[in-house]
Amino acid sequence: MENCMIPTAAMKLLPSDITEFLETINVFPDEIRLRIGRPVTLTSGSKSVITNSRPITNCDLETVVSRVFRNSLHSFSEQLCSGYMTCEGGLRVGFSGTASSQGGKVENIRNFSSVNIRIPREIKGCAVPIFENCLKTSPSSLLMCGAPSSGKTTFLRDLTRLCGSLYRTSLIDERGEIAASSLGVPYNDTGMLTDIFDSYPRKAAIETAVRVMSPQIIVCDEIGSADDLLSLEYAVNSGVKLICTCHCTDIESLYRKPNISKLLKAGVFEHLVSIAEHRIVKIVPLADRYD
Repeated sequence: MENCMIPTAAMKLLPSDITEFLETINVFPDEIRLRIGRPVTLTSGSKSVITNSRPITNCDLETVVSRVFRNSLHSFSEQLCSGYMTCEGGLRVGFSGTASSQGGKVENIRNFSSVNIRIPREIKGCAVPIFENCLKTSPSSLLMCGAPSSGKTTFLRDLTRLCGSLYRTSLIDERGEIAASSLGVPYNDTGMLTDIFDSYPRKAAIETAVRVMSPQIIVCDEIGSADDLLSLEYAVNSGVKLICTCHCTDIESLYRKPNISKLLKAGVFEHLVSIAEHRIVKIVPLADRYD
């Protein structure tokens, strides 16, 4: 039987017997979760499948973490303290454990207790309805909302490809999940006209993109902070359109998020898109909503 469509890059992070076990399971997971003392859990959309693997040990987690950080945790101290690392193929590996902190800032993590390997999916064509509805004739600003693991980033990845085939597009890829670049070369198709700001701090990337790349569209994943508000307003005031995502269960609740609400009330976005269970729920033109 073929393996469960888990990328080779993800399998290489796991202990060999766990890899062999997963090769026997016919599942198409979005996440592989390893928790100490418990079997492997596979997540697909909002559903979790508890497998009948052996319980995960402390040694298993140390093996995965060591491979994620290329046997050199001290070389990636910033990523370690942030709680995640982006690996080959755009894999995002998150982990939890016992933190050492000072002044509210994490300085180290030890005694790892959980690891979550998040698998990016490049599904070409999934965002065509959004592109046709909102962006086919001219650049336009839109905000996609959805719960965690709803598929927002998958749609954003394809929308970047579509926009980058027609418009000058700057992709702000802070965590390396969208383009999955390695040595400057994107693993995923982001479009011929897309410039990729890989692992930049968002504020610096947006300001640099506006100054030196003259983008028609800037793409950002998971906005919502006060710094985002200032940076995105700067881009809009420079004549750039925005395509962004935000964690939110539905469109109505966007207005209860203070910083997002300010952007909406300022007329920054022309369309709202709701995503759930890896499908487009609705596309709302804001002009129609408030006329």
